[in-house]
Amino acid sequence: MIPRVLALLSAYPDGLPLATVARQLGLDSDKLRRDILRFYAADIQADSMLGLGRPEVLEFLSATGEDADPGDAAFIRVVCDQPAAELGVEYIPADRLAILYAAAASLAQTEPDNADLLGAVETLASTFLSGLEISVTQSADTTPALIRQAMDDRRAVRIKYSRAWRPGVSNRVVHPYALHHTPRGWELDAGPLVGGHARTYIVSRIRDAEVLAESFERPDGVDSVIGADRRARDVQMNLPQGTRWVADRFAERVDVAESDRDDLTVRAEFLPPVEERVGLVLAIAGPEAFVIEPDALADAGAIMAARLLRHHGLD
Repeated sequence: MIPRVLALLSAYPDGLPLATVARQLGLDSDKLRRDILRFYAADIQADSMLGLGRPEVLEFLSATGEDADPGDAAFIRVVCDQPAAELGVEYIPADRLAILYAAAASLAQTEPDNADLLGAVETLASTFLSGLEISVTQSADTTPALIRQAMDDRRAVRIKYSRAWRPGVSNRVVHPYALHHTPRGWELDAGPLVGGHARTYIVSRIRDAEVLAESFERPDGVDSVIGADRRARDVQMNLPQGTRWVADRFAERVDVAESDRDDLTVRAEFLPPVEERVGLVLAIAGPEAFVIEPDALADAGAIMAARLLRHHGLD
């Protein structure tokens, strides 16, 4: 909306009545004033906004051409030669701003003492993304920050973990190697290595964590090992219409190859454990869902369903 206002005002160097701007753009005058005031009040320094900022581009005037209070000014005009070029962050699409917000908010979980970062997160939510259902308050979960500090200090961590693929809670001591943010939230790749591979833990399933005095050494080449283990595997699946959300929940990426009234053919990328993730998709999506390729995963849904039945004593 603001870009349209600036484009219109650019043709009127002396400004226009705000009511005229609203009428020409087909907008409600009161709502237009509120939105412009929100933009006008977003006076943010670039160094506190992750490099994003907004120069002065608007001026509020009385009917006689004098400076006026923005809340009741009759006229508005631009105060630079290229207001669209000065608009800055407002030209970033909302979806990209939302991604920026999510990334910054997630990073803030691992750096809870970073006041500049927390301020930028709050500024994004309260100004540029205002009106959206976004919580500015950071999660009370301190586990990501604790793990990040343990990684930096090369200290072992004792965790109580609610297992994702098998029932029950386990207690173990891990060596934190890498922390990743994925569609499922934070994930920890940790040792000691088993069979040359790290184990992956979903941080939200860690019920309790304690940094120990025990230190550890990162194995040579562990980053390459983790990178290889996190290489997604392509799976082509047939899903009933209305169940794509299941694939989105467990896959890293989902593309629709074909679609008709009843079914979807999707190409999805799954991280290990691939069979378990694919099995959950098939079990939840229902009996009409199946793997097209690779053939090795054709029975993943039946295997997962049998496992769930056993777990609940229904087999």
